[in-house]
Amino acid sequence: MAVSFQFPSGMGSGGAWNYWRPFSRDIVELGVVCGQDVSLPVHFHEEDQLTFVLSGRRRFLMKERPFEVAPGRGVRIPAGTPHSSLSEPADVFCINIYTSPGACNAAALFAAMALLWRRQGSIGWPDLAAMIESHQCEDGMPPQRVEAMPPSWETVGEGARLAGMSREGFSRSFRKQHGVPPQLFRLSERLNEARRLLRAGEPVAAVAAEAGFSDQSHLGRCFRRAFGVTPGHYRRNLSPAP
Repeated sequence: MAVSFQFPSGMGSGGAWNYWRPFSRDIVELGVVCGQDVSLPVHFHEEDQLTFVLSGRRRFLMKERPFEVAPGRGVRIPAGTPHSSLSEPADVFCINIYTSPGACNAAALFAAMALLWRRQGSIGWPDLAAMIESHQCEDGMPPQRVEAMPPSWETVGEGARLAGMSREGFSRSFRKQHGVPPQLFRLSERLNEARRLLRAGEPVAAVAAEAGFSDQSHLGRCFRRAFGVTPGHYRRNLSPAP
């Protein structure tokens, strides 16, 4: 079945990973993923990630457990859940929808998307926006940041000292509780902060400084590795909220 997705007005495809912030109160961010090189290292989001596959397949590792998503199906990755994305031997085409934690009835949304996908082999942006709006949960929670340690915690050694533990013991305990090593958790926190600032239209250099990166190049390397695009490309394709 030939599949397609009608991009939001004024937006276009520019590579394997594309992100937008549509003028919609129900969507924090929208992403479209295509191609084979869709692997990403372990990271997490402050939002729920709802991934729906139009063609090919997506494979994730969540808490070291594999999840495979076939065409016409979706998966919800809850906010704060460490996960990685695996590369594929054949092209994949899928939609990532980022919403506030618990704000969307993912199962019902995926069922509606699958029905439309089976009927016409495509999903248009107006249809998607309407479906997301109609499947909002009344008891959705506002976005919340998860702080593992006090704001002064910056290094593993400092975290271990504050916890009264050895570095090794602190790292083991932290990984068991959060699913990732403390260094990676802190990096993901900084990258999520960078995403938030870029969505607001902040310059990349200012974002690097505010999010705790040594310079713009450091942010660029970490950001592209985690999310598949450079901060500049990410910022250009995001329309600030009205």
